[in-house]
Amino acid sequence: MSIDAGSIPVLSGTEAMEWVGAAGRPARDLERECAVRAIIERVRDGGDRALVELSERFDGARPTAIRVPNDRCQRALEAVEPERLEALTVAKRNLERFHSAQPRHEEGVDVLPGVRAWREFRAIDRIGVYAPGGRAAYPSSVLMAVVPARIAGVREIAVCCPAGASGEPPASVLAACALLGVDEVYAVGGAHAIAALALGTPTIRRVDKIFGPGGAWVNAAKLALFEDVAIDLPAGPSEVTVWADTAADPDWVASELVAQAEHGPDSVVAAVLSDDLAPDGTSGKEAMAAQIRTAAAARLSRLEGAPREAAAASLARGAILVAGSDSEGARWVNQLATEHLSLQRRDAEEVVGSVRHAGSVFVGGYAPVAAGDYCSGTNHVLPTGGRARAVSGLSVADFGRWIQVQRVDREGLAALASTIQVLAEWEGLPAHAASVRARFEQPGGPE
Repeated sequence: MSIDAGSIPVLSGTEAMEWVGAAGRPARDLERECAVRAIIERVRDGGDRALVELSERFDGARPTAIRVPNDRCQRALEAVEPERLEALTVAKRNLERFHSAQPRHEEGVDVLPGVRAWREFRAIDRIGVYAPGGRAAYPSSVLMAVVPARIAGVREIAVCCPAGASGEPPASVLAACALLGVDEVYAVGGAHAIAALALGTPTIRRVDKIFGPGGAWVNAAKLALFEDVAIDLPAGPSEVTVWADTAADPDWVASELVAQAEHGPDSVVAAVLSDDLAPDGTSGKEAMAAQIRTAAAARLSRLEGAPREAAAASLARGAILVAGSDSEGARWVNQLATEHLSLQRRDAEEVVGSVRHAGSVFVGGYAPVAAGDYCSGTNHVLPTGGRARAVSGLSVADFGRWIQVQRVDREGLAALASTIQVLAEWEGLPAHAASVRARFEQPGGPE
């Protein structure tokens, strides 16, 4: 059966469990990792010259200039159609509302009399933001990183985005940079852009941390350069799980699968159908699976060109998973731990609490993943590849760090002295213990 006829697999039992296990822990591509390390060394040795050569090789375009002039970004903003400018502005405002509520201050704690401890937030000085290019332009990715960075108080922001045929990044990305006041924009993409941000070149000063989603090559570069620079998280390729019951609209479920699939052939798309019995004791899951399959084929047929090819390949690798029980469905959802989780169930509000592993959860049929991609206020830079088991989506906290502070007076140290000395001597660190005794060997002393 061709993909146009709806060949997204329908799996249950052992086949479904095997698919979940493989999708939840994607295999490493050692050949890609070696190629990325070679690219990094080219940039380390060749600097700007290597960036231009690698851009021509991988992006098929030679940058007009590595650094895009600020006035070019401003002109791009001025040329944006009013409707699109309004959309960017609304998305920016909603992101600001959501991220401004995230804490950057903590109250101190009196651990005991004379000992007070607290943390203070400090923004990172200089960051790099990667805005994907290639098949599509993503001004939304610029918003998702720069808005929380500004709220955190980051001083310097450098944005990298691949050059297109014009020798510049897409006008939409340049316009978003101007709207947000970004004054360093570079026409470089792919693994070589990540290397430039991490290592520095004559034109691009190295940054303290790199942010932004990207494809497999960008993520491989971020992981390979972790010893040289901090990274937000390896985000990409795109993923979605739709956890549905038979009350869901099959076309709405299919719309989420196809929307995520069009990101690329390596996107992970799955629907998990729960055990939902009809009044006569029969289950409609199998019929529901067939309806979703048909609806996905119909939606795919409306796409054209590269989006259709990408979505077709992704759907063929995806699955509609028919669970034997609701508890089994819940296990699969948490094992997959996907970037996006759409809850299209009667009890969507109630089952949020049973979700342990997901990047971002969309509750109810009227919460499409596209809302979070653009303008519901939440961040679309999210963990993928099962990392949602341990990693959160991007937040203001990622653009800074907490410095621990403690204030101890003589009374407080006297209360701690015995504990410090016992532990220090137990660990074989006598100078640690002596540093405490020194404070009490002579009366008085500085306050």
